[in-house]
Amino acid sequence: MNESGYLERIAKVQNLIAEKQLQGIVLRRNPNLAWIIGGRVHVPSTLDLACFDLIITADEVTAVTNTIEAPRLVAEELPSNVSVKIINWWEGRDKFLPSGENFGCDQPGANRFDLSREIEILRQSLVSEDIERFRSVCSDSSIALGEALKNSHSNDREIDLAGKISKALWEKNLELVFIGVAGQTRVQKHRHPLPTDSVVGNRIVASICARRKGLISSVTRIVSFNDDDISGYENILKVESEIFEKTKVGAKFSEPIEAAVHAYEKFQFDKDEWMKHHQGGPTGYAPRDWAANRESDQLILPYQPIAWNPTGNGWKVEDTIMTKGEINSGFEILTLDPNWPSVEVNGRPRPGVLKI
Repeated sequence: MNESGYLERIAKVQNLIAEKQLQGIVLRRNPNLAWIIGGRVHVPSTLDLACFDLIITADEVTAVTNTIEAPRLVAEELPSNVSVKIINWWEGRDKFLPSGENFGCDQPGANRFDLSREIEILRQSLVSEDIERFRSVCSDSSIALGEALKNSHSNDREIDLAGKISKALWEKNLELVFIGVAGQTRVQKHRHPLPTDSVVGNRIVASICARRKGLISSVTRIVSFNDDDISGYENILKVESEIFEKTKVGAKFSEPIEAAVHAYEKFQFDKDEWMKHHQGGPTGYAPRDWAANRESDQLILPYQPIAWNPTGNGWKVEDTIMTKGEINSGFEILTLDPNWPSVEVNGRPRPGVLKI
């Protein structure tokens, strides 16, 4: 556990406490707790509710958890200078948390000052330790997905592929947050194709969100079994390129979206194609913090993870990127797989279609 990264993140929250003239801040949401400790905070992966809450003041950090979770959290997840208040497993944590207007929180309730947006912004620019961990998460997840898909067959069911992908991710210590697998009969019907027992046939589109110690990468890859026409994929890469050109530190998130809106028709998709699925948005400690749209006036921040995912006519491209540190600078693509077919689009390496 890298405690210097934890101290850097805690300092951000303590600065917010001072700025808002509060006694402290309570963190309760899964993405924010994973960010602050740089670790796992869930038990059931489907819940936003974490297995502990964190009380942060100007000079102390206390985790409130129960007798079941405390031993593991202390041994494996919590930084050493976090004190732990242990309660009985049958007790709710709410009554052990400070309330009132002198305390902030990352969600509404208990008359605390709602700082959910401010906390979200704090974690969207990664600290140096996060950056290095995130590069590893993204690289490992894209390589794992690629390895699984190289072992696919046209007579596999979508759920067979989901099992292969899940195995490959867990072998790299990556938790599966989301998996979508579509074969040829479903690929043009559904934008979020949860795997079924349908046989994949001539094409596979597989998407994942994979997590390690809170940080999440998003990747999509495509397999073709019959050298079919991939001009639609080439066009979706061109749409993505237009989005990339507007993805710069200091720009509004609406700017890449506006580029996407005009790019679909430009590259032979329906004019309203952008309305049929979100185009992506900021990520890092959530699959997406929110989906960017034409009204998104939030600024793109330095060292901010983003995953764009333009889709159309059964084609999709998705990688996780991270912005650079200077105003008007661009980004680096973190989920490149050196073993996957690659094509160049406007000077950038992009994933090709794997033909088997």
